[in-house]
Amino acid sequence: MFKKTLSPIIILFILSSCAVQQKNLEMDDWYAFTKANTAQQKPSEIYEFKDGMIRMHGNDNSCLMTKKSYKNFELELEYRWNLEEQYKTTSTKNSGVMYNIPLDASDKIWPKGIQFQIKENTTGDFIFLDQVTAKVNGKLIEAGSSVVSPKFLANENPYGEWNSVIIMSFNGIITQYLNGKLVNECTEASSTEGKISLNYERSPIDFRDIKIKGIKNE
Repeated sequence: MFKKTLSPIIILFILSSCAVQQKNLEMDDWYAFTKANTAQQKPSEIYEFKDGMIRMHGNDNSCLMTKKSYKNFELELEYRWNLEEQYKTTSTKNSGVMYNIPLDASDKIWPKGIQFQIKENTTGDFIFLDQVTAKVNGKLIEAGSSVVSPKFLANENPYGEWNSVIIMSFNGIITQYLNGKLVNECTEASSTEGKISLNYERSPIDFRDIKIKGIKNE
């Protein structure tokens, strides 16, 4: 369908017009587990669901994982750092959104897959976990436990403000956007489908408006 001269960004722009079946991810679409207890738990037992937000805070690293696997999709969500006094922390703010986590991957901290890094001054980086590989800027990235690749352009809003994230994944071609700006892209990702996870890394954070829609090649 596409000429070889088309860049991955252009390809995904074309494919985005073919997106179908948008779904808002609600509490029943997820399960949770922590570093201390990897058994599947109800999300409401680990996180706070309030005013349309998922509020993550506490002392243990944890994941909020979708029950279903997704392939060829556009994922959209918003996040902000929780700056309320009772949750205040002095450590570097750190979180992430993982995707293409294989169904047979172990529920562990952190699972196999690809991560959109959410972290002070490095939001938008790729992290490839547990032997996942991809090409970034034409170079094959071979992951040991994790590999961070440089992003193209930083565009994170000030603390306390909402930030928008869009992740588009189609047959190993992936683009990541922060507040409407491209921050990373890769091709030939070895993991092309799977579950989605919101990672809690002991930095209080809120998520909202989590939407996913399929992309079909027409």
